[in-house]
Amino acid sequence: MIYLFCGLLAGAALTAICRPLFRKDDTLESAIIEETEWDLLQRKKEIILGNIQDLDFEHKCGKLSDEDYQKVRSELNTEAALVLAQIDQIESSQDLDALIRREVATRKNKAKQATAAAQTACPSCGIQNPATNKFCAECGAKLKVS
Repeated sequence: MIYLFCGLLAGAALTAICRPLFRKDDTLESAIIEETEWDLLQRKKEIILGNIQDLDFEHKCGKLSDEDYQKVRSELNTEAALVLAQIDQIESSQDLDALIRREVATRKNKAKQATAAAQTACPSCGIQNPATNKFCAECGAKLKVS
């Protein structure tokens, strides 16, 4: 019985400690940190180029036959070309400053919509309060918990 209690207590403590690590914030600051499509493509490009370097090294060490090396190298080259073409399309089709402004505006709108959706009106004075409030910030009246 005591082992069960200790196990439950340890699980609860671990959950309390790890919960903030997996929580997704809907604030503007967290939205700015999120990656754009261009960032994801840049990271994918770096990974592919690193894989090509590793492949070249393994071929020089004699771990791969020439046939396997040529096959895998051509596949990686094709994948790298596709990623580079997508990056060029993003960069050339739009001015990067305009792309940044549009991305920031989109994320601000998402943050505003999330904030507006997470508010409740006070039954006494009608002021909008965050959904986490139990009492109105303006008049102190108790808010209905949904």
